[in-house]
Amino acid sequence: MGFLALTNISKVFGNSVAVRDFNLDVERGEFISFLGPSGCGKTTTLRMIAGFELPTTGTIVVNGQDITMKPPNQRNVGMVFQSYALFPNMTLADNVGFGLKIARLPKAEIDRTVAEMLDVIHLPGFGGRYPHQLSGGQQQRVALARALAIHPQVLLLDEPLSALDAKIRVELRSEIRRIQRQLGITTIYVTHDQEEALSLSDRIVVMSAGQVEQIGTPFEIYNYPRTAFTAAFIGQLNMLPVTIADPQTGMCTFEGQPVATGEPIEAATGAAKYLAIRPEELGLGHSPGDNHLDGRIEAVTFLGAIVRVRVDLGDTFLSVDLFNERLLTLPQVNQAVTVNFPPHACWVTE
Repeated sequence: MGFLALTNISKVFGNSVAVRDFNLDVERGEFISFLGPSGCGKTTTLRMIAGFELPTTGTIVVNGQDITMKPPNQRNVGMVFQSYALFPNMTLADNVGFGLKIARLPKAEIDRTVAEMLDVIHLPGFGGRYPHQLSGGQQQRVALARALAIHPQVLLLDEPLSALDAKIRVELRSEIRRIQRQLGITTIYVTHDQEEALSLSDRIVVMSAGQVEQIGTPFEIYNYPRTAFTAAFIGQLNMLPVTIADPQTGMCTFEGQPVATGEPIEAATGAAKYLAIRPEELGLGHSPGDNHLDGRIEAVTFLGAIVRVRVDLGDTFLSVDLFNERLLTLPQVNQAVTVNFPPHACWVTE
C-alpha cells in the first residue's frame, strides 16, 4: 500500500455516477496528475481526498490512517484552488499564516513559518503587502504557500494555473515542481492541460467518464497508450483505416498499400481496424526499411518549433510534424509526396 491509497472509490450523485471503481497507490513524495476532459471525475476525486465530498464506496488511507469519513480539518491536507481564494483584507503574511493561527500555534512559530514559506515561493519581504498589490501569478504562489504552511501530508491542487496567461503558467508550473521537490511533499494535481501533466508529473492518471483509462509515467502514457481514449486524448494522433492482411507478422493494407507494424496483431485476417501514428513519427520522402504512403500536400502550417504538414491520401489525411530549422525547405501545397514511418512507430487499435 502506498503513502496515499485510494481503494475501490466511487461517487454517485442521485442517478449519476461521477467516479467509478477508482484505485490508486501514491508513494511518499510522488507528484501525480489527474488528467482528463471536463466532467471525467478528476475534481470529484480530489474533493474526496480533501474531505469536501464523501465517497459512496471505498476507502482513502494516508500514511496508514483511514481518513475516508474524517472532516477536512482533521485530514492534514493542503488545498490550492483555481481561484486564489486569498483574504483581500489580510496581508500576505496573515494569509499565509491563517491556518497556523487557527491551529493556535505560538506567534513566534507562525512568524518563522510564514517567513520560510515566503522565501520558498521567492517573495521574501512581501509579507506586509495585500493581495491586490500582486500579480495573478504572485497571488497563486501565496495561495500555495498558505497550503504548505500547515505542513500537510498531502498537497492537492485543483487546476491552479487555468486563470493565468500562457507565459505565467509555464513559469509558475516550474515553480510548483521546484517547491514540491524541495519539500518532498506528496502531491495530487488536477488538470485538463496535457502539457502541464506531461511536464510536471511523476505519473499521470488519465480519466474518462468517471473511470481510470490508464496510469503511467508521462513517457508511457504518451508513447504506449493502452486505450483508444488515451491515445486520442494525449497529443496529436493520426488514425488510418486499415485492413489486417497477416496478423502473425503484423501486416496491414491501406488502400492497397502494404503497411508493416512490426509485431503480431490480435485480429482476424480481413478485419477492419485503425492504425495509430503520432505526427512526429512521420517523415517526407523515401527511407529504407520504413513504410511508405503516397499522397499530396494539402496544407502547410508554421508553428514555430515545428511545421505541421497536412497530407491528402485520398479519403484520409495525415498530419506530419517536421522540426523547424533555418535551412528547412518547406513543402509546397499540391506537391506530390511520399510519407514514411518505421514499423515500430504505429500500432493497431479499434
